[in-house]
Amino acid sequence: MLLSVNWLAEANFRERIKKYLSSKPAIAFTLIFGLNALGLLWSKDPGYAFNNDLLVKLPALFMPVIFVTSPMPDIKKIRILLLLFISSVVTVSFIGLSVRIFQSPVDFREASPFVPSIYYSMMLLLAAFQLPLLIKQISDNRILYFICLAISGWLIFFLFYLRSLSGLASLSGVLLFLSVLIIKSHRSAFLKISFTSVLILLFGFALWLSANMYKRTHLEAETDYHALQEYTLQGNRYFHDTTNILRENGHLVYIYIADDELKDVWNEKSELDYYGHDLSDNHLRHTLYRYMSSKGLRKDKQGFTYLTDSDIQAVEKGTTNHLYVKWPGMFIRVHQMMMGVYIYKKTSYTNPAWSVLTERIDLWRASWQAFIKYPLLGWGTGSILHAVEYGLEKNDSALTGENMKPHNQYIYILLNMGLFGLVVTVLLYSFIIMRTKVYRIFIYNVFIIVSTINFLANNSLESQVGHSFFVFFTLFYCFHYPRRKTE
Repeated sequence: MLLSVNWLAEANFRERIKKYLSSKPAIAFTLIFGLNALGLLWSKDPGYAFNNDLLVKLPALFMPVIFVTSPMPDIKKIRILLLLFISSVVTVSFIGLSVRIFQSPVDFREASPFVPSIYYSMMLLLAAFQLPLLIKQISDNRILYFICLAISGWLIFFLFYLRSLSGLASLSGVLLFLSVLIIKSHRSAFLKISFTSVLILLFGFALWLSANMYKRTHLEAETDYHALQEYTLQGNRYFHDTTNILRENGHLVYIYIADDELKDVWNEKSELDYYGHDLSDNHLRHTLYRYMSSKGLRKDKQGFTYLTDSDIQAVEKGTTNHLYVKWPGMFIRVHQMMMGVYIYKKTSYTNPAWSVLTERIDLWRASWQAFIKYPLLGWGTGSILHAVEYGLEKNDSALTGENMKPHNQYIYILLNMGLFGLVVTVLLYSFIIMRTKVYRIFIYNVFIIVSTINFLANNSLESQVGHSFFVFFTLFYCFHYPRRKTE
C-alpha cells in the first residue's frame, strides 16, 4: 500500500504507463489477477471473493507496475534489502527459540511467533541458501563466508526444530535439485559421490522413520474383551469403553480405568487438578490415561505407583506417550501423523481430525467431488467454501460445517476457476519465467522449488503473508536481482 501511494505521488503517469505496457512479463503477471477477477462472473459468493480472494491478491495487481516502472535500485541497495530480509528471518528464529524455552510448554508451532510456520519455513529456506551467495558477492573474506555458512546451517536446523513437514519436503526438493546440478556441472567424482550418498542417506532415513512410525502406531496388543476384569485390587469397579479404538503403543486407552483411585493418588502428587487441564490445555485425566497406556499400565492406584516424578511432570506438560520424553521433535510429529492415519483407517475414513495429514486427505477427497461437478470453469472466484462443503457433504465427512479450504494451492485454483483457470495461470507464470530468463538464476530455482512443493499441502497464495512473499520475490528475482555468469 505504501509503495502504491509512493508510486502515485511520483506522478509522470504517461511515461510510466508506456514503460509498463512495453513489459510483457509485467502484463502477464497482472493478467493472473485479471483471471481471478474474471471468475466473479460465475461466482457463488462475490462478497467473499472481494473481501478475501481479490483483496489478498492485490499485490499481483500493483506490484508488477511498481517494479517495472520505478527506477532500478543500485546493487548496494539490493544487497541491503536482502540482508535486511535475512536478518529478520534469523532474528525471528532466536525469538521463536526463546518462546519455546522460556514459555514452555507451548505448541511447537509457537517457534514461529509472528506468522504461520508454513510461511516462515519458506523464508528459512530462502534465507539459508541466499546468504552464502550474497556474502560471496560482497566479500572474499573466507572467515566471514564460513560464519554465514554456519548461520545458514542454523536456519536449516531451525526448520527441523519448527517440525514443518512442508518445509522439510521443500528442503528435500532443493537438495535433489542441488544433487542434479552438482552431478552435471562438477568434474570431481568425490564430490559427486559424496553429495549423492548423503542425499540417499537422508531420503532413506525419512522413509525408515515414516515406516517405523507407521508400524508403531498400527500395533494392536491382543485384548480378550470377554475376560476383562471388573474390579481393581482395591475392590473398585473398572470402567471399560470397548468401543473406543484409541491406542498408545498398541494398548487400548479406555479400558481398565478407575477414576476414583487415580484421582486420589494424582492429587497427592500434583498441584494440577485431576479433573482440570494440563499445561497444554488438554483434559489432564485423558492425557494421563494415554500416558499410562503407552507404558502398558492399568489406570488405577496400582498402575500409578509405576510412574516416576519425571513421568508426572511429563503428563502435566501434556505429553501423551512416554516415548515422547526421549524422542526428538520430528519423531514425535511423524508418530502423531501416523496415529492420525491409523484412526482414519480404523473409522472407515470418517474421522480425519487426529492429524493434519488425514484432514488434508479428507479435504482432497471432498475437493475431487466438487471438481467433477464443475471441471472446466470451476465454481467461480470466492466460491471455495461452497465447493469444499459440497464435497464434504457428498462424502458424509466429519469435517462438514467447518468452513474448510482444500490445503492445496493447485486444487484451490481448480475449484475456483477449473481446468481453464489452472492451465492459463501456469502458462502465464511460465511465460514470465521464460521471457525474463529468471530460470538461469540459481537462487530463483531454490525459491520456485520451495514454493511449488509448499503449494502441494497449503493454500499459500490465499493468505496475505504467503501471497506477498511469492509475488515480491518472483518480481524481485525477475527484474532486480543482479545476473551473474555463475553462482
